[in-house]
Amino acid sequence: MKLRIVFLLLPLAMLLGHPVAAPAAQASLNLDQVLSIALERNPGLAQAEQQVRAAEARVTQAVSAYLPQLSNKAIYNRNWYESEAYAAASGGSGNEFNTYQNTVSVSQYLYDFGATSGQVDQSRYNLSSTQQQRFTTLAQLVQSVSKAYYDVLRKEELVGVNQDSLRVQEAHLEQAKALFESGLKPKIDVTKGEADRAKSRLNLIKAQYDLRTSRVTLEQQLGGPPVEGEYSLAPLSRYPRRPPNQNKLLGEALKARPELADAEAQIQAAEASIVAAQGNYFPSFSLGASYNWQNVEFPLLESWQAGATLNWALFSGFKTQGQVNEARANRLRTKSLLRERELQVSKDVSSAYLSVNQALESIDSAREGLRQAQENMELAEGRYRSGAGNAIEYSDAELSLTQARSDLVQAVYDYWQALVDLDFATGRGHQSLAKP
Repeated sequence: MKLRIVFLLLPLAMLLGHPVAAPAAQASLNLDQVLSIALERNPGLAQAEQQVRAAEARVTQAVSAYLPQLSNKAIYNRNWYESEAYAAASGGSGNEFNTYQNTVSVSQYLYDFGATSGQVDQSRYNLSSTQQQRFTTLAQLVQSVSKAYYDVLRKEELVGVNQDSLRVQEAHLEQAKALFESGLKPKIDVTKGEADRAKSRLNLIKAQYDLRTSRVTLEQQLGGPPVEGEYSLAPLSRYPRRPPNQNKLLGEALKARPELADAEAQIQAAEASIVAAQGNYFPSFSLGASYNWQNVEFPLLESWQAGATLNWALFSGFKTQGQVNEARANRLRTKSLLRERELQVSKDVSSAYLSVNQALESIDSAREGLRQAQENMELAEGRYRSGAGNAIEYSDAELSLTQARSDLVQAVYDYWQALVDLDFATGRGHQSLAKP
């Protein structure tokens, strides 16, 4: 029976940093590989990328106001008339004639008291905000896929625990049958062994179903299976570690969380929009020139124009005032948004930090519980074989050992998922994958 006890401990080695190799026929994917697949396929991230492209295009549009504006306007008309006097005056013959006109114009912005520069700055800060929103989408994707990855590993471990439990129950049942046939144990031990085996089979079926469900969840987040054919996920190869000081983590989060950078960019965009709106109170200055030629049939008329333009909307029905008030309200709103997000970041860091430390304490407790359950199992096995114990005592010991192993699996993966949440809270989770 000691050999079976040793066999039960094999998955524990994986939990403590000694991975068990996957079958050679399967593709083994680690977390970084799975995340790379998610980045390539995720539609939400693709949408965020296109939003960045659109924001870049809006910057180009805004900057174009600084550059010369060149235009050409050509007009052709076919004219019909009935007045002979008009025909004589126009130089035409008959009752129809053609007119041609072409105008080439160029203008150059000079100054408008911040209206244009404000619009340009606003578009640039909006671009920065959109980029940070892309990073937020990336961080959320890393968080969700990582937790789904660890959940699959958790369910695989629990399947292994239940498989081992079933093997132990089957071995015990054979032992109980042999002892019954030799007259050393009553029939009830055999009946109890059969009932325990049936329960272990049911637990294994449930664990296998939970594993399939977790794999489906992961594949849904990846947009389908990560590879063609069978695959496995690489087991853990790192020891749990304690996180740094909470205040240090909060300081990192306030600098790294993209949601905060997004809110700060929105504040700057609102400030720029105020400048742009206030510029509409004042005149704008520009230079312009044009060349125009036109004819009626053959006579050609040419003209040149060049000069400076002052454009001043003296009254716009309080439109400008409304734009300024709207921009100021947006500035106050974005400042409140930043404060709200700072509070949320602080809450996220605190909650994740506590969860990580709680999980570490649970791991220590679960390890101790497993050690005691193993000792109890060995004692129960010895008592049963010597005739001093009974089937109920043995069954309770095996159940406690299975539960202890399950508790350790749960505690270890609770830690890794809590660490994912902590990496998200501090802005660490996506940084290695972020692309400018």
